[in-house]
Amino acid sequence: MKGSFETVFEALSKAFGNVYSKKFGRVKQSLVGIILGEQFFFRVSSDVAVLIILKELSSDETKIEVVSCAGGKGLLSISYAAHSAYVHDVKNFLAKSGFKMESVKEVPYFSGQSEGVSHE
Repeated sequence: MKGSFETVFEALSKAFGNVYSKKFGRVKQSLVGIILGEQFFFRVSSDVAVLIILKELSSDETKIEVVSCAGGKGLLSISYAAHSAYVHDVKNFLAKSGFKMESVKEVPYFSGQSEGVSHE
């Protein structure tokens, strides 16, 4: 993603970091950030969580990983894609905020890999 680590981290922290957000790193080292948020989704009558991991690649480039999970509802524990919707909320927020995404990789649900959107 094009954008400085500080700018991207602050924007995402304000929009999605209602549970936890923290930056890690030392001077002249690549910074890493973790943002954890939750939001109530009516479709599952419960909160859905989102984890955003950021890594500073350069002064104007930041790598972002977005992972979300949701509990299921009913006998079959169906999440009605609430987790996917939350990931797309993050992606849409970044786009509307003017950040340019260079590469987007979505890992499908039940693929055996971590679910989410990866911005490299």
